[in-house]
Amino acid sequence: MQKLKRVARLKGVEVIGINPAYTSVIGMLKYAPQLSIDKDIASAYVIGRRELGFKEDTPESYEKLLKDRTYLEFALKRYEEGEKELKELIEKESNEYKRKALKSELKNVQKAKKLLTNFIQSLQSDPNGRKGTDGRNSEQGENKKVSQSA
Repeated sequence: MQKLKRVARLKGVEVIGINPAYTSVIGMLKYAPQLSIDKDIASAYVIGRRELGFKEDTPESYEKLLKDRTYLEFALKRYEEGEKELKELIEKESNEYKRKALKSELKNVQKAKKLLTNFIQSLQSDPNGRKGTDGRNSEQGENKKVSQSA
């Protein structure tokens, strides 16, 4: 990055650093199908939009999916099946390089499965059921008497 900045300064070009996190995912899901472009160009589009100060909103259809319990359970089941298949492939694979690639893919599936599981669990928890100290419900600000036995 330093070399790029130095060369750009010599040519009179300003370089602005943008956080590239999730730009390829956003580009692939949101702009590539809409504009009929590949994911790399779409991610560059997202970076340009970030520099211009635009924020990316979650499409309504994705928000609906994230609230649909049936879909989330289906997605979790797919991750579990994928994890099982990858474990079987790893056991059968004799080529160490292919095994390494399969193990890397398995880690990604396990990570995604864990994130989805945590997300589903967070939807199940009742925010009003959380208790603060001394039996006080932190969400509602109500104090409840706690019986103390001697």
